[in-house]
Amino acid sequence: MKLILKKFFTTFLIFLFVSLITPIYGADAPAQIEFKTSTMTKNGQGTRIIFFMKVYEGSLYLETRSSNAKEIVNINAPMAIRIDVTSTVVTANAMKKALSEGLENSTGNNTDPISSEIEQLSSSFKTDVSAGDFYEFIYIPEIGTHVLKNSELIELIRGIEFKKAFFGIFLSDNPIQKNLKRIKLVKKYANKRAALKKIINNRKLDLSERFEAQLKLNK
Repeated sequence: MKLILKKFFTTFLIFLFVSLITPIYGADAPAQIEFKTSTMTKNGQGTRIIFFMKVYEGSLYLETRSSNAKEIVNINAPMAIRIDVTSTVVTANAMKKALSEGLENSTGNNTDPISSEIEQLSSSFKTDVSAGDFYEFIYIPEIGTHVLKNSELIELIRGIEFKKAFFGIFLSDNPIQKNLKRIKLVKKYANKRAALKKIINNRKLDLSERFEAQLKLNK
């Protein structure tokens, strides 16, 4: 089960694109985050569910509410992303790999300028992840992006370029290119997809095997 989260997490990050700029409430995440001298209010929220199981929730916090994703990514202002883990299927390694992939996507595969910052981010996921854990990625201008696990600071990543790339994971998806790529893959792997769907719908199989098939289908 733990080995299949890589693609799942990337799928989730894309899923959050619309939700994080839409005021949806009801999760356990706080309405506000206060950090240093900044107070950020929840701007929107997304929940990821697979096989009727809530895996985790993500929330975006801003000082001033906005629905302009491009502006949020580029503005030099305090903001935060909070991820609440709600299932044991999420692993630290899966989070690390998925965020790295997300950074590649948000930078157009040009991660060289922030390679050292990405290494810092990866080092933030050395300990195991459990249901109930939460991560906060809080950006403060002229200081950097603070990475906290369960309110404990574990890393500080400096630079606005990293901030843009990181928040771009959640807010800079290109739906047109993504859809075109998906159409091509569907045609190319039609038989493989049919086999995966058969596995997904087979209730006699172990849940982890069906879960893995679903993630492969979501590529």
